[in-house]
Amino acid sequence: MPYAVDGGVHSLSGEALSALLGDVLARGVPFRFEARGYSMFPFIRDGDAVTIAPLRGRARFGEVVAFAGPAEGLVVHRITARRPGVYEIRGDYLRGPYDIVPLNSVLGAVTRVERRGRSVRLGLGPERLLIGGLVRLGLLQPLVAVARALRAPFVGQRVLS
Repeated sequence: MPYAVDGGVHSLSGEALSALLGDVLARGVPFRFEARGYSMFPFIRDGDAVTIAPLRGRARFGEVVAFAGPAEGLVVHRITARRPGVYEIRGDYLRGPYDIVPLNSVLGAVTRVERRGRSVRLGLGPERLLIGGLVRLGLLQPLVAVARALRAPFVGQRVLS
């Protein structure tokens, strides 16, 4: 994440960004940053502006949350299950194992996503329950691939009248 200082712009590492996010959220203030990566495609894309707000109670199934990952620093992924003392969390577009995250390690929840200056709500409302289930079953990524393939012939075509 770039931040301005005298003489230029610098980037915060994942670990530093995670620490800053935790400090800001502890004061009850939302935190906005630019997302990097493709693990939450298509709902959060590389370069989207993401706002994280402090949690109100426990995070819920399907909610997109931020937590400090063991190796990569700040991670934003979706809750796909809750077990005693932990959440199972996974990126929407990832295959493979879930992150097992202690309940108290979740820093906050995504409340807003902006892409090219416009708000993107899909994936954060009630549909998050369906999306969480599809991610848990490993079905979201194949469904997105099919939808993209079906849409491809129509992208960029004009309708003549």
